[in-house]
Amino acid sequence: QHYYITNNLRMASTVDRPVRHGMLTKRSISKSKTTFNAKFQERWFVLTDKTLTYHTPNGHSEKGRISVDCIRCCELVEEETFNRPRLFQVVYSDKEKLRALYLQSDTKQTQEEWIQCIRLVSEKSCPERMLSHYHSGAYIKKKWSCCHKTEKHYDSGCENTYVCDRISDMGIDPRRASMEAEARRASNAADQQRHTIKRKLSLQNMMHSLKLDKSDKTDSLTHTKSISSETHEEEDVFSDGELSDDEGGSFKTKHSLDSSGNSPRY
Repeated sequence: QHYYITNNLRMASTVDRPVRHGMLTKRSISKSKTTFNAKFQERWFVLTDKTLTYHTPNGHSEKGRISVDCIRCCELVEEETFNRPRLFQVVYSDKEKLRALYLQSDTKQTQEEWIQCIRLVSEKSCPERMLSHYHSGAYIKKKWSCCHKTEKHYDSGCENTYVCDRISDMGIDPRRASMEAEARRASNAADQQRHTIKRKLSLQNMMHSLKLDKSDKTDSLTHTKSISSETHEEEDVFSDGELSDDEGGSFKTKHSLDSSGNSPRY
């Protein structure tokens, strides 16, 4: 077990820098429907500055991977949600949809250390995408266990996130900050779309220019072949009446004598 875990950490360290690793109890992820009787299983977690991965308890087989850029918040979960102590959640983006990974630690100190490390790497990676609000419960039986709202939206939660509380202490309106971050994301997306369109137009112009050059070369080659063909025809005409020089220095044509041997008059 120690060999597999150490080997896995060495493999991760060749790609990115390990931040923390350890055993946590993970609630099974149900992407279709959230149920109360979901299973909790022990998994070996590895947090780096790029990814959060979890593996089988021996650390040999990877079971899941979450990019740090996709993490939106890491907050506590009410014990009454699953009747388990020391719970916390990692809300992340999966194919433009927000999902929650519910975790349980063995001690309170371990819980605080994991939350602190996940917040550190996620905020450092992409601070403008962090959520300002979250749900301290879970979406069970078509409603949230914390606030009983029926809309399944992670970003419109009933509690302030750590990021929201921190910017509030700085005298910044969290709702306004969230709106400004959303406006920046929309602006960046529009800029990226314009850049993509500009690049496509540039490629189309390049392909059109290449086609024109190819067409010009084809026309030039056809013209050259035509001139060459005309030249060969003229050579054939002159070859039928090729001139030769006799001993007296006068010129006469071969193959153009009449039956009496005299040169015909033209």
